[in-house]
Amino acid sequence: MIARLPKDIHQERLKMHLANVSDRQKYIDPESGAFFESLLEERVCPVCHENHEQFLFLKDGGSYVKCRQCDIIYLNPVFKDNDLENHYRNNHDCQSEIVSNDSDFYTALYTKGLRAVEAATPTGNILDIGCSAGNFLDIALSSGWKTFGVELNEKEAAYAAKKGHTIYNQLLDSVTFTEKMDAVSLWDVFEHLKDGRSYLEQIKALLSDTGVIFLQIPSADSLAAKMLREKCQMFDGIEHVNLYSYKAIEKLSHECGLSILHCETVISEIGVMNNYLHYDDPYLGGTTNLTSVASLIDEKALHAARMGYKMQIVLGKCE
Repeated sequence: MIARLPKDIHQERLKMHLANVSDRQKYIDPESGAFFESLLEERVCPVCHENHEQFLFLKDGGSYVKCRQCDIIYLNPVFKDNDLENHYRNNHDCQSEIVSNDSDFYTALYTKGLRAVEAATPTGNILDIGCSAGNFLDIALSSGWKTFGVELNEKEAAYAAKKGHTIYNQLLDSVTFTEKMDAVSLWDVFEHLKDGRSYLEQIKALLSDTGVIFLQIPSADSLAAKMLREKCQMFDGIEHVNLYSYKAIEKLSHECGLSILHCETVISEIGVMNNYLHYDDPYLGGTTNLTSVASLIDEKALHAARMGYKMQIVLGKCE
């Protein structure tokens, strides 16, 4: 993975953060400073469907809680389905610009994930859900895959289609596929889905006999998330509705008739943590130490303990 200083990375991503802050103002009651209650609904744990929640913190209008049984962190209350869908359809399209501006980093990340998929199933049809402008599909296409994508943002869907991918600008459950998929990928998408169980079951029905599901998701087990808590950009208050631990994703997968074939963490965030430990802005501070945290844990040990910022997971059907 290409090493870059946190401040160099996050100065570029500040544009998306500011766009997010600006966009969500229409949801906030100016009198209370909180989201309009008409947009929200209460819920139980999305994995065990019980209430073992522990309040953690408020962040950008959202209330994050942790299930003591599953170790998942989730928003409660959360936006209702229709309001969340409308948010995504009308959201900014800065993500594709950021990926293009940091193409070496994302190419390395996408290639790593694709190789994990290819180790588990033969090359064939691949569907990327939430494909944005199709950057991952570009790499899959060049590796011999037949590429399909689902993307709700109209601008990004149109751009991806121009590059030769078959793109559906609609919800997955309204798409009819004439072919089975050998792989279905969700890059930083699964954490946006309120009902992960039903979505995994829906995706499983699209798979060929040897087909697999690939997830890249922020990890609730991340050392950076545990250290920074509400200062961590993993917690955005509206879109990241479910943040899974390894324990939670293993439990959820098993209940859907899926097993974990591969799991590793990526992105150490060591530089971010070192900024914070030096009482500096975690993302815009000036550290150049990207190798170890307080000289106690390095990147290799961090990922061996599955405490990196994100998990890359390959799921296959249980025999």
